[in-house]
Amino acid sequence: MPIFTTYLGFLNKHGGADKLAQRLGSCFVYYVMRDRGNNQVAPAEMMLKAFKKLLQLYGDKEEFWKQYEENYLIQIGLDNKALVWMEKRAQEARVGNILLVCFEKNAQRCHRRLLAEEIARRFGVEYKGEVEEPAHIYSLDGKPDKFDYQ
Repeated sequence: MPIFTTYLGFLNKHGGADKLAQRLGSCFVYYVMRDRGNNQVAPAEMMLKAFKKLLQLYGDKEEFWKQYEENYLIQIGLDNKALVWMEKRAQEARVGNILLVCFEKNAQRCHRRLLAEEIARRFGVEYKGEVEEPAHIYSLDGKPDKFDYQ
């Protein structure tokens, strides 16, 4: 079973984590935001504040994102608690889908994508990408499934 990612707004728009988890089949949902029980893989508060300040002062520049990405991967790669957390998610991904959720809408500029890619790289599980609109929702047999918003 793969790892998926999404943002909190998507969950809220489409019935919440329970509804999406039900559509994904066997699913473990993790909020990878500070103070949501998974701090070991949330970006360091100082690093996140510095990144946001740079964006505020100078605009969205690729070099800022690259530095943030590098720092985040170092953070989770050197932290034993983060490594254990990632390994547990990889083990769970072998029996059910994993859904990593945070606030940021843009997955290309978000740690949840970096985290999912790092779990996949380190532990040999599949990262299917961002759960977006109905065409991206898959049933347990791996075929596209309609998403019932009702």
